[in-house]
Amino acid sequence: MSMQRQLWFTILACMLIALAASLSASLLNARAYLEAQLAQKNQDNAAALALALSQGDGGREQAVLAATALFDSGHYELIQIIDPEGKVVVDKVVVSPDPGAPAWFVALFPIRSLPGRAEIAQGWQPLGSLTLMSRSEFAYQSLWDTALTMSGVSLLAAVLAGLLASLVLRRLGRPMAAVMEQARAINEHRFVTMPEPDVPEFRALAAAMNDTVSRLREDFEADAARFETMRREANHDPLTGLANRDHFLASLEASLHGENAGSGSLAVIRLRKLGKLNRALGRQVADQVLRRVGATLEALLETCPEFLAGRLNGADFALLLPAGCAVKALLDELLLDLHGAMDNLAGDYSTIYIGHADYGPGDDPKTLLARIDATLAAIDLSGGSGVRAAAAPAAGEGVGGETWRMRIQQALATPDSLRLARFPLRLAAGSALHRECPLRLKDPATGEWLGAGSFLPFAERLGLVRDLDLAALDLALADLAEDDNLAGLWLNLSAKSLADPEYRRRLLERLEAHPDVRGRLRLEVPEAGGLARLDALRELARDLKPLGCGLGLEHYGHHFHQIGRLYDLGLDFLKVDASFIRGLDGHPGNQHFLAGLLEIAHRIGMQVHAEGVERDEELASVLALGFDGASGPAIQAIH
Repeated sequence: MSMQRQLWFTILACMLIALAASLSASLLNARAYLEAQLAQKNQDNAAALALALSQGDGGREQAVLAATALFDSGHYELIQIIDPEGKVVVDKVVVSPDPGAPAWFVALFPIRSLPGRAEIAQGWQPLGSLTLMSRSEFAYQSLWDTALTMSGVSLLAAVLAGLLASLVLRRLGRPMAAVMEQARAINEHRFVTMPEPDVPEFRALAAAMNDTVSRLREDFEADAARFETMRREANHDPLTGLANRDHFLASLEASLHGENAGSGSLAVIRLRKLGKLNRALGRQVADQVLRRVGATLEALLETCPEFLAGRLNGADFALLLPAGCAVKALLDELLLDLHGAMDNLAGDYSTIYIGHADYGPGDDPKTLLARIDATLAAIDLSGGSGVRAAAAPAAGEGVGGETWRMRIQQALATPDSLRLARFPLRLAAGSALHRECPLRLKDPATGEWLGAGSFLPFAERLGLVRDLDLAALDLALADLAEDDNLAGLWLNLSAKSLADPEYRRRLLERLEAHPDVRGRLRLEVPEAGGLARLDALRELARDLKPLGCGLGLEHYGHHFHQIGRLYDLGLDFLKVDASFIRGLDGHPGNQHFLAGLLEIAHRIGMQVHAEGVERDEELASVLALGFDGASGPAIQAIH
């Protein structure tokens, strides 16, 4: 029972007890008064009747007649005359008197008055003793009327007191609800502050909780800044701020061979005369040119968080571009921007070559880089800056948007054309069965099951990703219903669907319709897309909490500097991108960075999992650092 309801019932009980006690005390006082008045009346009436009988000269017969007439008047319950010898002369008693009030009331408040007694005599000769008792129904009637009146007044007072108590509780309820909401938010790993209420007790409590949250947030942000520095030192070029060679190549490898491998483009930017510029104008000018190039590429990344820029060596930079980019137009504009950044410093030495090539899932990164290097050599032969595509076609080139539209719509309409792949996910604690289940689409031409990276970029551009995500959700719920031994099913969710209110509505409807299995479902959103749609992510997290369904970010780590934005989301887990896991056993910089990430995430109640663990040595490093789970080829080999 809620605190507010307990307070209401306590106030109500106290009011009822007070009113009942007041009513009982008043009725007892009234009864005592009526008993005293009735006893006095009995005595006065007995004395008056005895005096009247004593003054008469009719003897016993007159006494009997007078007593009988008086009894018949209906005002007395008992009239009794006993002569001096002890014989009963008159004995008039009402057999079944009407009490004048309900029987339960009479039993609860009995009126016991003393009878009136007097002696009858003529002269000095006693004629007998008279006992008289008036009827008590009038007293009961008066007491009952008093009870009704006081009950009505008490009820009115109770209603007024209840209204006043409701107003007071409502005033107290708002700050109480705010405090409870803050406590609930903290329990859901959402660390939020609240305005301090007017009620002093709640103000002190709110101030203490706000202070705790603020200090926790300050510590959180300080640690995040420290570990972000570690991440950049381990994975970024110190001069330009772009990804260093090792990190860029690891990201390229993940894009080509990871679970979400898909199509895209790789571009290499070469500053052809950097060496000559360095010798002619000096190291400081060369460094300034490199910093400007880095800043230009960073500005490009701001337009699309899914881009990745890196520095491969002294004069070579690289761009990893997702599918769907207008690569030629983008790189032509980039060439102009780079010249604008370099010309006033480098002058005649600002010669820039940009070679690019499309790639597909499974391509070899060394072969891809070799093709681009040959293209750069061809540009060099022609002389002057330029942008050129590699001559060799990328796998799958020529499949346009309309073809993908037909394929996806056909898969959605055809049973057994969509399925979930099943990859084991190892949790550090326990041996329960967990599976990652990315969506697969059957190619109608070849019968091959295509990975999500092959068709989801096209589905997003064609507006079909919501239907694919809902189909994947239906498959996941069916798998959970069929397999009671499956402790957790981890399902990918497109960030574009996340921002679709209609999708969220239909998602919640499906989860509400499956209360027995939804607690074992975990939804994953890509880091870049989720952070770009933070409000939608926050809203979905709050909607999923009561349903017991987990929500988190996958491919995490490239935007670690934004970890402070996760502070009030209430996410359940993070899955670190495979580019940070590759070669982890021999990369102390990433080990320190990931140890800091684990510390921060665990502090706010989030689990952290490792993606793309390929080797046993990497798995050992992951477990030694304290990751909560891992997935990848090394885990599949174990299972």
